[in-house]
Amino acid sequence: METEDVLQLIRSAPERYETVRAALRYRGDGPTIKAIRERIVSSEAGRRAFRFSPREASEPIEHSEPDGLFGWRCRAWHADRHHWRIETELPVGGVHISASAGRRRLPIGGPPGSGLVWNRRVGGRPRTEYPWWLFGALDSYWTFYPLLTDEICGISYEFAELDLRIEDPVPRAGREAIRIVGVPPVVEQNWDPDPLSWGAYEYEVLVDAERGIILRCANRLGGKDFDVLEVEEVFFDERFGREVFTSRRLLPWQ
Repeated sequence: METEDVLQLIRSAPERYETVRAALRYRGDGPTIKAIRERIVSSEAGRRAFRFSPREASEPIEHSEPDGLFGWRCRAWHADRHHWRIETELPVGGVHISASAGRRRLPIGGPPGSGLVWNRRVGGRPRTEYPWWLFGALDSYWTFYPLLTDEICGISYEFAELDLRIEDPVPRAGREAIRIVGVPPVVEQNWDPDPLSWGAYEYEVLVDAERGIILRCANRLGGKDFDVLEVEEVFFDERFGREVFTSRRLLPWQ
């Protein structure tokens, strides 16, 4: 398979299934991420890419990541843009549930708890005790971009900017995956490769060979992963009952 074929496969992923249910895991290396952020602010290319003013560049950097490895796991259900659910395991204990039970109707309002998009914490400590890095984990954007690919973030277009090579297929989450590795054409990037991490020297993506979703997206520096989002389990084309999007209780997985 040629490079453009793989990129087109990624772009067409949302067209290749009706529903998806997946268990995902994120792993980050706090010290490496902090060092990259410091380098961004201290370099002209980084300040230009992120539009830092001279005053902002001179101020102390506030890092949200811990001084070590960190991460989270979640389970996600997706039927369409108005029907989805995420259950995220919290490092402070308990599970955070986010869901959308349908298209919002106007006028917006109604009694508490009547909204179609809702959040709930089951057990654990209050939201005021969440570490700052966890708020990004609770954002549905970051959870669903591997499953919806270009419908959310245009990751195939970011990959097209890299020097790419395709390697032998590998198994991942019970699926056959195409492994594609990208290297920035220059070490000091002058672009913001969202949702990839800025500052990596190499990016790896495992693409489901049949469906086109991203089973693993790894950002590397010095040959080591420092920012990885990967699918651990995935199931396609199931029929979801309405309780998937409305239940305030944790759902059974199998």
